[in-house]
Amino acid sequence: MNRPRSPKEIAASILLSQTFAGVLTATLFYYILDLESARSSFIGSSIAVLTSLHLLSVLFTKNEKKPKSIVNTLYLLEGLKFLLTAAFFIAAIILLKAIFFPLIIGYSVAIFIYWLSLLIT
Repeated sequence: MNRPRSPKEIAASILLSQTFAGVLTATLFYYILDLESARSSFIGSSIAVLTSLHLLSVLFTKNEKKPKSIVNTLYLLEGLKFLLTAAFFIAAIILLKAIFFPLIIGYSVAIFIYWLSLLIT
């Protein structure tokens, strides 16, 4: 009989799924367009993976037991994730000269996998 997976195992599988989807999307951009588009797509998916990793790592270090404090922590972390995502996007566009369309597609695919994984598990 299958044992239930731990929250950390689920989180690791979500991050791996996001990473795989990001690499696959970047590979498609490479074959359809060019290396720069693939790089931009990979940067976009990396933004999603890094912000998810940050949220999950902070969430697992919290020892809150009350449901209200858990919910408040989730709201705070999602807000921080939003700000961190915006900062990463600005840095990717300005500093790394990423192409916007592949960047946003890579990010969107990885975020879609994140939310789809949460629904499935």
